Amino acid sequence: MKYTSSRAARCCIPPMRSGGFSLLEIMIALALGLLLSIGIVTLFGGTSHTNKVQDGLARLQENGRFAITRMEQDLRMFAGQYCSNTEGAAVPGTDVPMMPSRAPMVYAPSLKLPDSKLQSIDADGNPVEAPAASSYILSPRWFLQGYSCGAAACDPVLPSGTGQIPAMGLAEGLRVPASDVLTLRYQRGTGWPLGVDTYVGASAEKLEDGATFSVVSLPGNDPVDGLTPGLALVSDCVSPAILPISAVAGTTLTIGAAPDSPGGILQGAPVAIARGNATRDVRVFNFSKDFVTVSYYLAFRGDDNPDARANSTAARRLIPVLIRRENGVEQELVRGVDQMEFRYLVQDASGASRFMSAAEVDANSVDGTCLPQSAGLKTEPGCLWRTVRMIEPHLLLNTVDEIFGLDTISRSYRFNGDSHAPGDADPLPSGLKAGAQMRREFIAYVSGRNRTL
Repeated sequence: MKYTSSRAARCCIPPMRSGGFSLLEIMIALALGLLLSIGIVTLFGGTSHTNKVQDGLARLQENGRFAITRMEQDLRMFAGQYCSNTEGAAVPGTDVPMMPSRAPMVYAPSLKLPDSKLQSIDADGNPVEAPAASSYILSPRWFLQGYSCGAAACDPVLPSGTGQIPAMGLAEGLRVPASDVLTLRYQRGTGWPLGVDTYVGASAEKLEDGATFSVVSLPGNDPVDGLTPGLALVSDCVSPAILPISAVAGTTLTIGAAPDSPGGILQGAPVAIARGNATRDVRVFNFSKDFVTVSYYLAFRGDDNPDARANSTAARRLIPVLIRRENGVEQELVRGVDQMEFRYLVQDASGASRFMSAAEVDANSVDGTCLPQSAGLKTEPGCLWRTVRMIEPHLLLNTVDEIFGLDTISRSYRFNGDSHAPGDADPLPSGLKAGAQMRREFIAYVSGRNRTL
């Protein structure tokens, strides 16, 4: 009976089954996992692309605004002098007020203006590389010069040689082809009041080497240690003059041969320049240091990223950079500026104003088209440059780094009125391949201080 009940009990217990998933279940799970992975990768890729686009646009916008803002600070000052830029008297007999520009009298043999081979002005108003033998008037026309540049050359021809703006070429350190160059000059700083009756010299009529005069150090003015041997600009808001200074002792300046100068003061400088005036705020400026020459142009720099895709025949990827050059020293402002052009608003002898390129300003500078010049000046070559009232810079900026996967609309841009939508391998005016980048144009309209009527 015991055997029989055990057997009956076993027959009522269900058999044990093996655990696991069927092939169909595994395939369904793999498909769902694959779809989920694809969704995650797609979402990550889209988010990453969007972030790159947003970062690129933010960088482009920031660089563009900074570049324009920094340029405006210099452009507003072009041809700036102490008091004002004009002589303060309109030319009679004209329907439109015309103010001749104030022109300093130069009693120094050599000016040594940076980014220029101009050492002095000859009797016909032309710039020359030789030192002057007699005094002359420095026309404000030489305080501003633009250059319209194509892929091979600039119009007018840009000064070249050691210490000048780099030549064009598709290599690191060279200037970007097909982008304009602008050189401007202006007087900055507070200067120092000229002491009344501090002049000491052998002659009571003409300034001579060895004569001395003093300035007054007042709170709020530039530090007196800014006075150094070189060239000094003395201005009483009527008749500015440039004098050579051989030595400085405290606040006392000695007239004579400036450093690296071929000689001392030129003949004919009246003593009144250095005597001061009790009724006028006569000021002395360090012309060698504070009469600055600023040039703007684009130059190539190498990309520090070794994995960056090449955009030319150069060993490294080239990045076009906006350069601000002050008194011969380069300063890198922003990266990713593909192209730069300038337009100039000039006023002709009839009082009409219009925008021109640098080449057009030079080509139209002929007798009868320029505003009246200062007394004693002849019509200079490029005389329309002293009639510029406004400068209009155009900058084309990119995202610096490439953003792959851009569509045609994202690549498209406008520059100087023309539309473009380049592909990766399409060449830009500079000669670089366009690459996968977004580009935008930035424009400013900058009026010169005291240059508008």
